[in-house]
Amino acid sequence: MRRHAALVALWLALLPVRVCPAAERVVAIGDVHGAYQEFVSLLQTAGLIGKDLNWTGGKTILVQTGDVVDRGPESRKAEDLLTGLVDKARRQGGEVRPLLGNHEVMLMTGLLTYTVAEDYQSFAGNDAEKVRQREFQDYVKYREKRAARFKQPKPQFGNAEREAWMKAHPPGYFELRRAYASDGQYGRLLRRRDTVTQVDDTVFVHGGLAPDLPFKSLREISERVRKELEVVDQAWASLTSRGILWRYLSIDEVKAEAEAEAKALQAEKNPPDPELEPLLAIDRIVLYANNGPLWYRGYAQQPEGEMAAALDRVLQQFGVKQMVMGHTVLGRSPTLRFGGKAIFIDTGMLVSFFQGRPSALEISGGTLKAFYIGEPPQPVAGGGAAGPTQTQ
Repeated sequence: MRRHAALVALWLALLPVRVCPAAERVVAIGDVHGAYQEFVSLLQTAGLIGKDLNWTGGKTILVQTGDVVDRGPESRKAEDLLTGLVDKARRQGGEVRPLLGNHEVMLMTGLLTYTVAEDYQSFAGNDAEKVRQREFQDYVKYREKRAARFKQPKPQFGNAEREAWMKAHPPGYFELRRAYASDGQYGRLLRRRDTVTQVDDTVFVHGGLAPDLPFKSLREISERVRKELEVVDQAWASLTSRGILWRYLSIDEVKAEAEAEAKALQAEKNPPDPELEPLLAIDRIVLYANNGPLWYRGYAQQPEGEMAAALDRVLQQFGVKQMVMGHTVLGRSPTLRFGGKAIFIDTGMLVSFFQGRPSALEISGGTLKAFYIGEPPQPVAGGGAAGPTQTQ
């Protein structure tokens, strides 16, 4: 029995991630960034949902390549819509595959640089002000303990410091952080989400699969990202219980505290703390690395002549013919590079920020078409990209 279970586990581990052979129709949508109304209209234009927001796409496979959240005012509504469509599509023989983007990871790890006031407000309850006051007192106690640890003067929190802290932690801040934690409503969901998926001979990913990524299968990539999130979560929780970290620090503050603790241990001639290591190395792990699948921009930004051979090797390695990516806005329409082997579908759906145009890519019968809100599908033009717009 044990041998059988081991063989089954091995077989599952060797399977490529989320492969669906001979799909009749695939629709891919890039970065949403809180543009809920545009997201709804685009899904309706592509024939995937009706006015009641229920699935009408039949057996279509919808792939959303991450960055549903941040920047725009209705991230939570967009995420709820996408999540709800997973079961609705399945009941009709279709499929919805949401992927992780770098902004989902940023929210899970407390990097809220691009989180807007409306997002905080969407999480704020009637007791939001009481929550802020309570957490401020907790934060003061944490800082006092850390100052004592390093034999520093007791920190002073006067009116100016309190006001600055409250401004940085608006109503809804702590509720949002809890929602994206490992045991939170959205955190649990996102930590199960794939980073990469494959349909027929096409691979979909948020940023891109860099030539120097040390992975042999697509499944390994998604599993690595999940594992790294788990390790960071566990280290953060343990160090918080020991008073070294505070639960609601940003990831940048966490790194700074971990570095300070490591230096103190070294000065005291104490052995290194192994729980600090994942946080000290966070910029180098796949989750946050510039060449990681959530952040990579090489195929969007580098000259095609310099990257063509590398892209071919990556596609051959994973047994696919083309890669579909979001993350970098190259224009107001889906953009093909490298003779159509690299397709970029982030066209700036959040028009107020990107001055772009919401779009969806359809792959059906070997042909590519683009959907724009309220317009019939149009062929996707080929050709190289000129002057990428870099966004985080």
